[in-house]
Amino acid sequence: MKIIFADLFSCLCLWVWYNVTVSFGLSLRSDLMVTGADCGDCKLDSMQNPPRERICMTEKKKVVVAMSGGVDSTLTARLLQEAGYDVHGASMMLFDGQDLSDAAKMADFLGIPHTVIDLRDIYKDIVLRYFVDSYQKGITPNPCVLCDFKVKFGVFYDRARAFFDCPYFATGHYARIIYDPDRGFYEVDKALDLKKDQSYMMYHLTQDQLAHIIFPLGRMHKIDTRKIAREKGLPVYNRPESQDICFLGQGETYVDYLEKHAPEVFRPGDIVDLDGRVLGHHQGIPRYTIGQRRGLGIASRHPLYVVALDGKKNQVIVGSNEDLFRQKLLADDLDFTDGQAPGETFRCEAKIRYGVSVHPAEVHIQRDGRARVVFDEPQRAITTGQSVVFYDGDRLIGGGTIVRPL
Repeated sequence: MKIIFADLFSCLCLWVWYNVTVSFGLSLRSDLMVTGADCGDCKLDSMQNPPRERICMTEKKKVVVAMSGGVDSTLTARLLQEAGYDVHGASMMLFDGQDLSDAAKMADFLGIPHTVIDLRDIYKDIVLRYFVDSYQKGITPNPCVLCDFKVKFGVFYDRARAFFDCPYFATGHYARIIYDPDRGFYEVDKALDLKKDQSYMMYHLTQDQLAHIIFPLGRMHKIDTRKIAREKGLPVYNRPESQDICFLGQGETYVDYLEKHAPEVFRPGDIVDLDGRVLGHHQGIPRYTIGQRRGLGIASRHPLYVVALDGKKNQVIVGSNEDLFRQKLLADDLDFTDGQAPGETFRCEAKIRYGVSVHPAEVHIQRDGRARVVFDEPQRAITTGQSVVFYDGDRLIGGGTIVRPL
């Protein structure tokens, strides 16, 4: 009777845990949960497909969480604690004056070790230099994608895991990592909260990285994140969202930053139409973006929009709204989640910037390694320097950097 009662009690606990998990969308990576079939003195990590390692029954899996001190990273750490992980916290010091006190406070609140990894020189050499150089060339930079690729999931990923001797690395990104046993690959899927989905940023991640990264919030909606954080007593549950470009000060625009740190990029030049006729003058290409209408300072019978930026000639090129639509683009610096493209030519859904919808397209991989992307319908404001990212339904295929519209 005792055995039967114990089995029934275990089943009841499992049923309650499952329903709570599904109700709140708290599905951590099932392939990394500390459970498994008994195997001598150890457990076989049977939730991992395929199993990667054997873990002693008394040993917790170690994970380091990238902590900013906000609600997402703090809840990520708490969820992993509750799932049985040995959690550590690490924060990136990226620039002088950066305030990481909230991250340290939240680590202390959670009772986990915390360290700050100084990446200021690397961040300056990789991200800030790229940011300035891009505007000098008339390219609209994508610093967050580069930072995730080279810094957060690059140097920081390696150093933070090494510092705490942790095999796993977790962040508060809204995306899902799934192992597909039929294909034999890890994949990145869109978050359930499509308004917060950050899979667009993940096309550089390798199979080895995906095997060691955890995104606990990928099956949650932001509104639920705050609700659950409040229920768990996390003091940052109502903290405002952080801004996209982290090195900008409070209320500072990217133009303000460039005026302060790289005033040389603001070279006066001409505003011309598509036929090369001078219509006016500008005070620096960085003040303009593709698709911009306001602030051109040009009198015209018809609305004019910025349709191109020519860094070599230092020209802002304007045209009609119709001139902004292109059906083709060229991309380079390609990466694919599987390690290679699905084929020399493949169908997909693609998006040309973060926060926009995907659209049907066909991708042609050229002999020079670049991709020619042909959309079924013309796309508005295809912008040099931004990322074009490819999907198969929810599954991220890969992506690259837009060289130019065709």
